[in-house]
Amino acid sequence: MHVPDGFINAPVSIGSGIVSFATLWAYVRSAKSLVADKLIALTGMMSALIFVLQMINFPIAAGTSGHLLGGALAVIVLGPNLGIICISIVVVIQSLLFADGGLSALGINVLNMAIITSLVGWLTISLWKKLFGEANVSILSGSIVAGVLSVIFSSIAFVFEYALGGTVSVPLGKVLIAMLSSHLLIGLGEGVITALIVSLLLRVRSDLVYIKTDENTKNNKSTFYGLFLFLLLCLTLVTPYASSSPDGLESVANDFGFSESTGIVLLLEDYGISSLNNNFLSTTLSAVLGVVVIIGFSNIVLKYRKKDLKVGKNN
Repeated sequence: MHVPDGFINAPVSIGSGIVSFATLWAYVRSAKSLVADKLIALTGMMSALIFVLQMINFPIAAGTSGHLLGGALAVIVLGPNLGIICISIVVVIQSLLFADGGLSALGINVLNMAIITSLVGWLTISLWKKLFGEANVSILSGSIVAGVLSVIFSSIAFVFEYALGGTVSVPLGKVLIAMLSSHLLIGLGEGVITALIVSLLLRVRSDLVYIKTDENTKNNKSTFYGLFLFLLLCLTLVTPYASSSPDGLESVANDFGFSESTGIVLLLEDYGISSLNNNFLSTTLSAVLGVVVIIGFSNIVLKYRKKDLKVGKNN
């Protein structure tokens, strides 16, 4: 779902960037819960988890794969403010460090993959909770629906952006049908993965699931860190075996002749270390490095905001 350079023209890319970063700024400014150290740590861990999950492409059809976007998962666990910030950090690091998504399209990717997926996921799970309560079975079924809808609306957002500033002359109807058909299947995978992770958290630390009680008062650090480190270790070892088929957007691009060339080659491009010939070692080390960078970046951003909030209170 990462949009590379060349898909969308400059005016739409710039406009999307302004909308994205203005939205992020507003959410960061309003996220007073960032003063909690545990939530800062949880956001870093969740960002790393979603980063690794996004590296694991799963086959959805002949020659096409999909991967988690993570917006629904992030807001269910962290709430809307921290959830949007969490996914945005992942998208930014993917672009800057791994050349996954073009630099000129960074605003579009943040908007589609972080903001829209998170907001749709949050609206869906919140409405589901009001209609069906907060029993675990309700939260899990709502997680599936939130995952599906978040991906579908993200793909619709891309089609809208393409309609405004697409750079190739492919009929809009064909792009819409291709995007929806592939991303419906990806959305189903998203919903299942989201529900599985939420189910694990509900069993082990239900107080960490924001949508469950809207409270985060317990603080069993050993259980908290142990759970996420275990997940990260297991998933990191799986990344070299992910499907190599193009994802939904790449598949549509191949079918319709979009250009994906950025002209920029990075050391960690395509989630591998170019100097290593061993695919397993290259991908695994790339994943580990990404995890370290994302956790570190998350902590720097959120702790800086925490200090800013404390200074504001003192003044």
